[in-house]
Amino acid sequence: MRKTVTILIATILGVTCCLGVSSCYASANMGLETRYNRSIPSVDAFFPRVDGSFVGDPMPMVADNRFNVFYLNDIRGGGDLGVHAFHLLETEDLYHYTNHSEILPYINDLKNPELLLGTGSIIKVGDVWHAWYTAHNANVFPVESIMHATSSDKLNWVKHPEDTILPSANYSGNDFRDPNVTWIPEKNEYWMLITTRQNGKGVIAKYRSKDLKNWEDDGIFFKNDTVSDNANLECPTLLFFNGKWYLSFSDQWPNRLTQYRYANSPDGPFVKPTNYSVDGAGFYAGKTAIKDDRLYVFGWNPTKSPNSDQGNIDWAGNLVVHELVQNSDGSLSSVMPKELNAVIKNRTAATLPLTPNQNLKNITTNFGKIDTAFYQPLPKKSLIEGSIKGSQYGAILSFGVEDSRIHEAPLNIVFNKKVNKVLFYNSQLDALPRVKPELGLNVDLQGDISLKVLIENEIAVFYINDKAAFTVRMYGMVDKPWAISSDTTENPTINLQINTLN
Repeated sequence: MRKTVTILIATILGVTCCLGVSSCYASANMGLETRYNRSIPSVDAFFPRVDGSFVGDPMPMVADNRFNVFYLNDIRGGGDLGVHAFHLLETEDLYHYTNHSEILPYINDLKNPELLLGTGSIIKVGDVWHAWYTAHNANVFPVESIMHATSSDKLNWVKHPEDTILPSANYSGNDFRDPNVTWIPEKNEYWMLITTRQNGKGVIAKYRSKDLKNWEDDGIFFKNDTVSDNANLECPTLLFFNGKWYLSFSDQWPNRLTQYRYANSPDGPFVKPTNYSVDGAGFYAGKTAIKDDRLYVFGWNPTKSPNSDQGNIDWAGNLVVHELVQNSDGSLSSVMPKELNAVIKNRTAATLPLTPNQNLKNITTNFGKIDTAFYQPLPKKSLIEGSIKGSQYGAILSFGVEDSRIHEAPLNIVFNKKVNKVLFYNSQLDALPRVKPELGLNVDLQGDISLKVLIENEIAVFYINDKAAFTVRMYGMVDKPWAISSDTTENPTINLQINTLN
């Protein structure tokens, strides 16, 4: 059932709003952080963020043949009470981004529902842009509600508090967020998916509308089928691609994976494939978008405080984008977007075979004997590509190596063919396998291991066998040698090259 409220907002703490009317212009007096952000007109990066702030929960949509990446802007240690205004990055090639900066502000008032903005979705109908987004404030109840704003140019927005959707008694007032609006041709109506909870379980609710104004609660759309059914299913998307309907979401705990399901009808039933995640937990809050009949997923890779591999994992970080390729059974594979391949081709300053500067044989470790090839530090922007052949057990890529002391290598990516997993250990190689990996992903590793590893500063995305993506942030990788190790009985062939990117 649709419920609405009218929010009366006072001009408090320097925020310009409206009082007693049904809509108000989304504008605010800019703080120092916003003024600085607006002074940066563009960002050129494989994994972008604007200096001084961080990307959280991207909300991609395509218009005029360009990606419009709306996102929650995270400023750490800012002077405001509120957080997470909507910002906008626009790009055609996923490398050169125009920074439109803040387009939808929070309300800097402890009593206002919009003290913190949460994830939503943006669509364009005719000449009108519509944004549905989450209002969050732990000082009021319900803590979360769904808000609506419109724009004629995607940069200047009018909020419509009269369109607010509050959670009904069926749903949790503390968890009612992340609206995603999709046109459903079969039903001749719009659906809004909402992350919420019912009876202690994480669910996705569905609301229906003919006019984008009046919304009807249509009950539970999807029940949690993850390893922990009480986890919230965050940032859902629903879209039709190449004959299938794809539902995506991120489980808030314990694995924090961006997952997907697919069906022949928007009503389901939705199939859970064997490899149901688009990346490991180094990629979160992924939302999908279609451009030129190709499917993409946009998420964020978290930073760590204080810029240390041993630090605590932060909320928000850098934008990461994968292309999703449909397999014959309807499942999806994560690959490097063609746009980034084209950028890499144009920016390659040098391409050289990956040649070790030292080889050590029969190194005794706590888990067996290995042979190791050591390599020079990687360029800050680079691409490793090729294959590792003839490896029965897999391989270990170690980063942050000091003086060929492979036992003490602190950052290790393990391609474990025995269990068909790629694992990231944020611990010394000699501690394997007694310690738990920080990240992991199921991927078929049988046969040769084909790799594309895109590196920018401390972030590396491993594209494996044209099937899977594995995103890792490794601060200790920068300016340090690295190594490839294998079981001493194998003698695999390492056919890799390094592309230095300018």
